[in-house]
Amino acid sequence: MNENNKINFDFVKEIKEPGVYQLLFPKKEVGLAVMVLFEKIKDKSLPDGKFVEKDLHNAFAQITKPNERYPKEIYSEHIKDLQEYFLDYNQETQKYYFKDYAHRFYAYAKETLKGNFSPTHIEKICSLLTASLKQRESLEDLKFWLKSEFKKYEPDLREQVDFLDRQIIESVNKLKNNTTNSDKKFIDLLREVESNLDRAQDQSRELAAAYSETKVIRSILEKRDDTDSEADDLIADVHFFIKYLNERLDSIDGKLDRIQPKIRHLFSILNRPQFNSKIEKFLHFLLDKSTITSKKETLLPKVVENPILHIDTPNFTIVERERELFPSKPKKRVSYKSNEVKIEENTQSILKVLTQQDLIRKWEQHIIAEIELRGSIDLSETFFKIMEETNDGQIAVSAIYSSIQQARKSKSFDFKMNKTKQTNSKIEHISLWKMSIQKI
Repeated sequence: MNENNKINFDFVKEIKEPGVYQLLFPKKEVGLAVMVLFEKIKDKSLPDGKFVEKDLHNAFAQITKPNERYPKEIYSEHIKDLQEYFLDYNQETQKYYFKDYAHRFYAYAKETLKGNFSPTHIEKICSLLTASLKQRESLEDLKFWLKSEFKKYEPDLREQVDFLDRQIIESVNKLKNNTTNSDKKFIDLLREVESNLDRAQDQSRELAAAYSETKVIRSILEKRDDTDSEADDLIADVHFFIKYLNERLDSIDGKLDRIQPKIRHLFSILNRPQFNSKIEKFLHFLLDKSTITSKKETLLPKVVENPILHIDTPNFTIVERERELFPSKPKKRVSYKSNEVKIEENTQSILKVLTQQDLIRKWEQHIIAEIELRGSIDLSETFFKIMEETNDGQIAVSAIYSSIQQARKSKSFDFKMNKTKQTNSKIEHISLWKMSIQKI
């Protein structure tokens, strides 16, 4: 395509168009409902990441203020708006699923709040970019690296600095917003903030070391002599970005250098009066409670140990004992009688446990074999069957629980449960929710 025929994209103009901004960045209650659904997908409450309209309504209801009801028409309007960038709908299955923009919207918000600091991850990204850049021999390959590969990782490189900066701001705000009058609590808070800032300083050094690879990237780009005006502009963007990272790290170091001495000074101010007061009280106690003997020696109070300035060297008299002349008396051997009753009781107890374990293992094998043979098994029915045959609740519970654990760990089985009560006429006073395991 001719360069002159390309359409210039005016981002500000496009986002200012009526309704566009609201569709990209929905209202608080709508955005929160999206987050609720993503969390349900993550914890497997919504299989395959798909959901029906009722699930959407439930999500809206979950974040709605208590005692505040919204008409169904409002929910329907929210769903219609979300279908522009967030939702897609399958007419055949009548189910919704999230578009790529929604996944990025959710992932970036969660990652930002979580603040997952990882200099090692950044170091790997920088090394990967450097290795890839060295292989870009042609101008077109270089442009691809500048437009696609480097731009792809820019958010990851930038967000680590943001995490550090936010950690410092939150620590300082925590100290500023503390309204308690308790000196003890305030000192504890001060210790915590000081520890957080020390950790931030260590992380800043680690991050600077991880970013050192960007100097290599800048050096390689500066040595390229086969560039055109487009490539030069893209290289200038990379240089600007690397400079931005270094300036941000320098700014963070500057903040820490300004804040930490103030924290330590505040700490010493709070501690000094308390320390001085304790010393003064202790000295008054010694003056009031100490006594002077006739030999003009000062005796401290009984609760305070008097210092010992000199200890005379003791004299020991050592008497050697001849074993042959004075042999030791032989010790009387004590014989212990075996308690046959206790031995039998312990033996029977151990045999009972071993028998239980053996039966549990056999029932576990039976359950797995049934799933492999028939494709599924009703665990609730199997529980009552075990109870009928063994009359032992421990065996039944252990076998079912172990089977559920195996199903959850295995990628070949799917455990399902609903709150429908299952009972058995032969087993009174016991009811279970309906449980089953299916082979995938």
